[in-house]
Amino acid sequence: MIPSRYKSWMKFFSELLPVVPALLVYVWFAYDYDFYQDDAYISYRYIANFLNGDGLVYNIGERIEGYTNFGWIAYLLVWAVLGFDYLIVSKITGFLMGAAAIVVAYLTARMVLGGRNRWFAVAAVCLVGCNQSLAYWSPAGLETAPFTLCVFVSLYLYLKRSRLLICTLVYAVLLRPEGALLAGLLILVEYADTRKRPDYSLVSAAAAFLLCLPFVGFKLVYYGSILPNPFYAKTSFDLSQLSNGLEYTWRFLSHYGFFGAGLILPLILWWRLTRPVKTVWIFTIAYVMYIVLVGGDVLKVHRFFLPLIGCFAILSIASLMLLIKKLQANTQRLILVVVMIPLLVATYFLPRDFVDRYNFLEIAFTKKMAFRADRLKESDDTDFSVAVSTIGIFGYRLIGHDIIDLLGLTDSTIARYSEEPIEGMQTTWKEQKHNSRYLLERGPTYIMFSTGIKPSAPAEKALNLYPQFLRSYRTIAWYFHNKEVSPRGILTSVFKKMRTIEGEIKPTYPVEYVENYKIGLDHFNGGDHRTAITYFNKAILASPKPYNPNLVFVKAYCHKMLGQSALAEGIFNQLLAQDSLMYEVHKELYMTAIMAQQPTRAQLHRRWLLDLVPWYVPRLDSIVNQALSQHRRRPG
Repeated sequence: MIPSRYKSWMKFFSELLPVVPALLVYVWFAYDYDFYQDDAYISYRYIANFLNGDGLVYNIGERIEGYTNFGWIAYLLVWAVLGFDYLIVSKITGFLMGAAAIVVAYLTARMVLGGRNRWFAVAAVCLVGCNQSLAYWSPAGLETAPFTLCVFVSLYLYLKRSRLLICTLVYAVLLRPEGALLAGLLILVEYADTRKRPDYSLVSAAAAFLLCLPFVGFKLVYYGSILPNPFYAKTSFDLSQLSNGLEYTWRFLSHYGFFGAGLILPLILWWRLTRPVKTVWIFTIAYVMYIVLVGGDVLKVHRFFLPLIGCFAILSIASLMLLIKKLQANTQRLILVVVMIPLLVATYFLPRDFVDRYNFLEIAFTKKMAFRADRLKESDDTDFSVAVSTIGIFGYRLIGHDIIDLLGLTDSTIARYSEEPIEGMQTTWKEQKHNSRYLLERGPTYIMFSTGIKPSAPAEKALNLYPQFLRSYRTIAWYFHNKEVSPRGILTSVFKKMRTIEGEIKPTYPVEYVENYKIGLDHFNGGDHRTAITYFNKAILASPKPYNPNLVFVKAYCHKMLGQSALAEGIFNQLLAQDSLMYEVHKELYMTAIMAQQPTRAQLHRRWLLDLVPWYVPRLDSIVNQALSQHRRRPG
């Protein structure tokens, strides 16, 4: 005899059997995209510092809330204290939470669409399970999947009018600042639903607020602020932010939202909608407006829209239900199957290349940044500091060293006291906060750009307008071989402070110079050396003296690649006469001297290389020996 409580559980799980196909697809995608998002390492560094006894800080001694996921960090800390690897825990938990979100999406769909329309609910959850962005983000180490689950469960509990909503609202607030927005949205939805005072939502939100007061008190006492530092670093409230939000939203709609059909059709059929469907529609529209207003997300692959993928799926299927409602049940199911085939195909293929591309780029990027951090640690045993525009895994590999975030995520001065936007500066970066004067006053040992020497972010471009940066910092580099990115390997560079920063720190170089310099580097990296020289010449014409030595060097290197070796060598010698700390020039002249069989001259440059970049000399010797071998084999 099976006890009744077991029977109820067996019945519950049997009802979830239709979710299995969606879960299997989700597992396949999650396995395919398996990676750690670079930003997750920001949280990991906070955890590591706490475990080391230095407090919940990014840099030791600096109490700045550079994260937006306290609840996630607290959860991982519990596991870490128990002796578990919190990186693996974050991945496993995220994966399980993503799977749980699919289950809750099915339960919500059954409630909204009606218990008799089970196959329509199955269709909706299949759209959720086939959403590659959910599988992309869930095991990536961030709080994305837990927060998505919180939103799914909160909407489900709201529809049931359960007081457990208080619990999910509390944890949503702890997970993300948008948790407070979630409570506000539900109040708005209830008022729009009933046109009466939203007592249920107000009481739930008030109770959640009271339970969150200790968290607010902790933030005020420990960090001195209620809002996290990234809020100040990322928020600008201007037209460009609105434009970014609209672009971000349209990309999602074109990948998963069937170009807005799931929002437009319910509006057309409004008077035929049930109250639960209207609730989901209002909630979705309000949340989309929030995403547009905040400018979308810096991270791609639709992260901000994950809490809505269940809503979009339900609204799309609800629209189909209304259109075929008067047909016989067998005909309805046939139409459902016929329509779902192209919908599922579109859900898979429309975003596939987009998701694949960013997955590949993110994995390659974290490998490169980890490599840079490890090489810095090996080559410099001092207590060095680094300013960098992408602080994730790089900062995590350098725990104990001060890391200055050029974009201000973990630096309150840059976030809250950013310099004014520079007129004429072009950028595709959403993070536009920078404070070059403050940065140069701190004088970090190293400054690292996201793309080598090329200034891309506004903070990187702004630095190039300061003579102190151009005079005091010179590049060093390591050979980085990632066959998936570059079969031949690349030199990955970082700026090192070689001279004391002196004089009044103010920008004296025009923005036209740095814009043309950046475009020239784009063409140089693409192998178009003639066009690159054209833009480098424009940059030089716009620039006062002394010219940026890196600009002059790359221009000379372009001449060398075009076969103008004598011209290039002349420029290299001029650069060396002005500044002996440029390893790139010594490298080129060393190779030239070897090929010209001038051992004394070659030895001079080799000594400089051993002083500036000793780790690179064996690699350079290998290149030179290979070139000499090829030269000897040539006839005549």
